[in-house]
Amino acid sequence: MTDDERSSPAGGLDAAALERAFVAELQRKKRTGLISLISLNVLGIVLFLLAWEILPRIVPNINILMFPPPSSVVDALVPLLVSGELASNIFISLQRALAGFALATVLGITAGLLTARIRVLQHITDPVLQGFRSVPVIALVPLSLIWFGIGEGSKIALITWGAFFPIWIASFIGVRDVHAVYLRSAASLGAGPVQTMIYVILPSALPLILAGLRQALAIALIVLVAAEIAGARGGIAYMVAISHQLFRVDIMFIGLAVLGGLGFLLDRIFVAASRKLFPWYGQDSGG
Repeated sequence: MTDDERSSPAGGLDAAALERAFVAELQRKKRTGLISLISLNVLGIVLFLLAWEILPRIVPNINILMFPPPSSVVDALVPLLVSGELASNIFISLQRALAGFALATVLGITAGLLTARIRVLQHITDPVLQGFRSVPVIALVPLSLIWFGIGEGSKIALITWGAFFPIWIASFIGVRDVHAVYLRSAASLGAGPVQTMIYVILPSALPLILAGLRQALAIALIVLVAAEIAGARGGIAYMVAISHQLFRVDIMFIGLAVLGGLGFLLDRIFVAASRKLFPWYGQDSGG
């Protein structure tokens, strides 16, 4: 084919049609893969529930009241849904978890940026921060109750504490390990400290920061359970603790399932938001 034929309208039309066909095929494969993935997920849940329904009825010496099957759990779930008690507890827990996570995000990223960029500050704060990072959150529950009482302050403080450290560590490593070539290139082009931070350092450190935020979101829910069990007036973990005192294992299972579902849902929302804001995030890993 000559150059004139390649540049002819017919050739351009063929190229456009080929491009559209390629995009359509790519979208079809994505839809097929998504449907296959969802189908396998649903199949796994169905098999799990089926095994859970059967095992308590056929295994000897299992008390169904202490290990209720899904059908019994659903019977206990309906009154909680109708009364609005479950929705109210979910809303309370989400408020606490997201408030602590948001506060930890601001503090963790700020601390990571400062300690990574200011060497003197890093050496001054490193022993203290590393020492505090080794203290289990559960050990701070009594102290938080003394300082903040049984109100929302103690819950949010504990969640912030637990979520702060993975965000700080990820931000610190991400900013510290920005390649010197990028920094020298920005300086040679006349970029100031603020421009270098916004256009070079933060984009380079973003994958690690997002990884730290994703881990901290899961930790926030874990700490939420300890905070609510220690003393609260509402929340999913509070509902589980009260059910334990009343020997209502079915309601305890509902609380545990809700916590697991919230963790999965928040993680999916975080990944979707990250991909929307930063399209290159997680493309290779699929997660």
